[in-house]
Amino acid sequence: MQDSPEERNHAPRQDAAGPALLPLAACPQRRSDVIARLLDGETVVLDRQAGLIHQLNPTASYIWARCDGHSTIAAIAHQLAHAFAVEPAVAARDVRALVRQLQALQLLE
Repeated sequence: MQDSPEERNHAPRQDAAGPALLPLAACPQRRSDVIARLLDGETVVLDRQAGLIHQLNPTASYIWARCDGHSTIAAIAHQLAHAFAVEPAVAARDVRALVRQLQALQLLE
């Protein structure tokens, strides 16, 4: 899969259907002060700062575990595509969408 010029330059681009797309080269990083535990294939994330608990389904848990600040969105999407037997474009879309949600919840640095 090749990056578009916007993605190679790390600039988010606007999708006609919604918010700016995150660059595939971005390396999402979980906040170090949240507590996360895997329970029965789902991750429970405690954000004491916000006073919230989040429950992530197995797919979101898989992505969350890879938000280590070193793995790119492209790499996470590639791993997701293979692990869950989905099309690479679908995996990239889903990873970007979840990372945007995690950012909106302020669970990423």
